[in-house]
Amino acid sequence: MKNSITIGKVKGIDIEINISWLVVFGLVTFTLAMSFFPANYPEWSSFARWSLAAIMAIALFGSVLLHELSHSVVSIGLGIDVKKITLFIFGGVAQIEREPDDPVKELKIAIAGPMMSLAIAITTLVASRLLSLVEAPEFVTVPITYIANVNLILAFFNMIPAFPLDGGRVLRAAIWKAKGDIEVATRIASAAGGVFGYLIIFLGIFLALTGNIVNGIWFVFIGWFINQASQSSYQNLIVNDIFGKIKVRKFMSENPVTVNSSISIKDMVEDYIYKYKYSSFPVKSRDRVIGIVNIERIKSTQRDSWEYTDVEAVTEKLNESLVVSPEDSVAEAMNKIFRNEIGRVLVMDGDTLVGIVSRTDILNHIRIYNQLH
Repeated sequence: MKNSITIGKVKGIDIEINISWLVVFGLVTFTLAMSFFPANYPEWSSFARWSLAAIMAIALFGSVLLHELSHSVVSIGLGIDVKKITLFIFGGVAQIEREPDDPVKELKIAIAGPMMSLAIAITTLVASRLLSLVEAPEFVTVPITYIANVNLILAFFNMIPAFPLDGGRVLRAAIWKAKGDIEVATRIASAAGGVFGYLIIFLGIFLALTGNIVNGIWFVFIGWFINQASQSSYQNLIVNDIFGKIKVRKFMSENPVTVNSSISIKDMVEDYIYKYKYSSFPVKSRDRVIGIVNIERIKSTQRDSWEYTDVEAVTEKLNESLVVSPEDSVAEAMNKIFRNEIGRVLVMDGDTLVGIVSRTDILNHIRIYNQLH
């Protein structure tokens, strides 16, 4: 996700915080310190209110992270890799490498998050009650009770049967198991997600019209997000289904124009970019492909040095995200294309360059498919 900062790694999974999540942190801290605490605990000092508010906002962060980590750990245990977890304004999302190939796996992954949230809620609720019995101070019991309530909300909200919420994924798994068709199951679960999204939007409008403007706007945004996510989830499934049936060999552009690594950037711009009108070119050194160079990497170099800088200096070296095999599916190529910063992949048969697939190729195919269907 763009505008995200990696803060660490857990079990090989990158943990990211999107800048938008800082809005949530600020809102939660401000609301607790300036509204909730003064109304319920007026005797607390300003320092105590702001300190506990920040701690409780961090507890919210931890709760969402544990929720997503539960999905991820179960997914990895079932053989489906997870690249990263991103926390953003509407919660968190685990970037699972591929969809489960079995409804039982889907169910296990989906239920893991709410079960973790429920377990945290029960544990912290019991701890809060025990601390109250021994008359622990309120500034200890209040944050723990807050964690319990937050996790109860996370568990029950996520179990609403509206795709792509966890409950929607449970619904999809049940329909998939009954019908034996993931496309039908996704269409029904996504439709439920769309309906739920509209209900949340209408509720938000009602709240805004009755004077609760802040909560009303918040509900509208959440409803809009769920509605859009449910639609895009179904569309992504269809697109992956289309490209999952096509081999790269039948889809690629053959005999791509290559650039020698030893020529200058100036010569490349004049003799290749302006001539062929491509934004990227495979780069060869002694007849061996060593990577890709594109306009963005050229632009990062001072223009007055183009004549003296060779192409190899700005070449993105070959790596796993830039290469596919002719026998891979276009869906695999597409996943790499939309993850790397180049916008295309090289098709390599061993050490031999046989073709290239670009983001434009994929988008044009989708456009034509939509026109024909």
